[in-house]
Order: sequence, then C-alpha cells, then structure tokens
Amino acid sequence: MKFSKNLVMALTVGVLIAIAVITDIQDVSVSSANLEIFPRHSVEMVIPFGTGGASDIFARQYSQIVSRYLGESLVAINKSGAGTIEGLLYAVNAPADGYTILEITPSLLIVEAQNKSSVKFRTEFEPLLKIQNDIVLFGVADNSPHNTVEELLTFARENPGNLKIGGLSPGGLDNYIASAFAEAAGIEWTYVPYKSGAELKAAILGGELDVYQDKLISFMGLVSSGDVRPLVVLNDKRLDVPGLQDVPGSVEKGINFTQGSWRGFSIRKDTPLEIKNVLIEAFQKAYDDPQYKEMEEREMTNLVPGYMEAGEFSNSWDAEYENFATIFKELGLVNQQ
Repeated sequence: MKFSKNLVMALTVGVLIAIAVITDIQDVSVSSANLEIFPRHSVEMVIPFGTGGASDIFARQYSQIVSRYLGESLVAINKSGAGTIEGLLYAVNAPADGYTILEITPSLLIVEAQNKSSVKFRTEFEPLLKIQNDIVLFGVADNSPHNTVEELLTFARENPGNLKIGGLSPGGLDNYIASAFAEAAGIEWTYVPYKSGAELKAAILGGELDVYQDKLISFMGLVSSGDVRPLVVLNDKRLDVPGLQDVPGSVEKGINFTQGSWRGFSIRKDTPLEIKNVLIEAFQKAYDDPQYKEMEEREMTNLVPGYMEAGEFSNSWDAEYENFATIFKELGLVNQQ
C-alpha cells in the first residue's frame, strides 16, 4: 500500500503531538506525585532560643497547631547557643527540602547587621509568614520621682547619661530599642544589660535601674502588682488594656519610634516552590485556627497588626536591617571582619 507524501507528514505530526501530550501528562503526574509525598515524615522547627522564654513557648504552641494541617508532626528543637547563631548555622546546613523550619525574630537581623556570623540571614533564607508583634513599654519603679514620660525626658536632657535603662544582653534587641528611642527623643541615657528577665525585674525593684523596659505580657505583671508605673508605650497610639488606657504612645508624644519584637518563620531560599507552598498553606491555616486566636488574645500579641505574607515580610527585613545597622554602627557594635 502506498501513502501520499502529505498523509505521511500528517501521520508524523500526529505522532509527535501525541508524544508531546503524553510527556506533558507524565510531567504533571510526576510534579503532582512529588507534591503529594511532602511531607513524608516529621518536620523540624528550629528555635534559636533557650527553653521557657516567650519565643520558645510561642513556637512550641504554634507547632502543635501547624501539625494538624501539615499531616505530620512539626517537632520543635532548641538551638540556642551564641545568641541565635547556633540555630542559624544548624538550619542553613540542613538540606533545602522543607524539613527544617527556622523560627525568626529581630535577633536574626541583628546578628547580620552586627556582622557576627559568616552566614548572612537574608541571603540564605526566605520568609513563610510573620505571625505576631510584641509591644514594648518603658516604665519606672513606683517610688520614682518621674511621674510622666515628659518629666523623665526632661531630666534625661538636663542630665545626659545619668539615667540607667535595663535590658537583656548587650548588643541585642533591647539595646537597640533603648538606643534608638534615645536618639529619636533627643536624650542620652546609659544602657545596662542583664542575663535574664528575672534579674532585670530585680534590678528595677531594687533601685539599680531608673527605667524598666519589657514586652507587654511581662511588663503587665509589675503593673498589676503596683511595683512599676508605666510611662510610655512604643506605639502610635494608646492601648485598650486595663491599667494602660492613660499611658501615651511614643508617636503621640512626638517620638517617632515604635520598635518592638515580632515572631515568624523562614526556610532555606532554594527550597522548591511546591514544598514552600505546602508549608505556607499549613502555617496560614494555623494562623486562622481558633486555638491560635485564643492564644494571641491571652498573651496580648493581637493588639497591633502582626501578620505579614511572605513578600511583605521580606521587604520589612530590609528596612529593619538598615535601622539596626545604623544604630549598632553608632554604638561601635558592628564586627569588622
């Protein structure tokens, strides 16, 4: 049987099209199969802080909620050495396969801004979600002569460096907040670092410090007991919290500084997009879960907007990094390598 040249060409084209269609179907099947098998086992959540602190408690509680939507356990592990650097190194040396999540706070950006590690956080990691913000307050002991933030600032301007404000660790977030606030307010005071929150509270109650700074949930314990008088909230407005309704926000007083802490999660930058999307979906569902909403209301981390999706969160990293780098350079706390 003889075939015309046109028929042969038509048959050839048909065969090629069929092969292409089958190949596309196979590619889709392979892609779907890869998506379906993640996660195949438990996922690690690296907490670059010690046990018992606010970030550790948050991450452990949140991981339990995420596990329900991920289909596998999200196992929290602490890698707290060297001021978050141990956790950073552990996570960056893990495979970029989605099985290692790194909890993040401003501390990771501070490490980079101070050039403390050869691993540059923003180069190696990308965000999943930002979950919450913590608000910071300044106050004084109940027997302090300073009854308002105006009185405190007036004294600080007239007596540069005389007031002592405490915080956790030198070169950390508390150090930045104290120094950047002072610069924005046009004052000078002396930052005194302590090893723990317990020591910090003992220092303000014992008269070693003039000014106490802390996150809202910790601060409120001393307000409720009457030991500390709150003077200013680092926020653009007052908080609708019993005992704080009359405490002004920093912006209200003309001090354009509102830095607090925040918490979120990140993964290695070269993690496959399909896997990243699975994780984002699970973390997002956990954020919307009623159990988490109850948790943030109980811990008062829902008073200012904290949620950010990945793209917006990434942009905020760059802005905060620049602020950290500027202040710590002025303080002489940037390593020269």
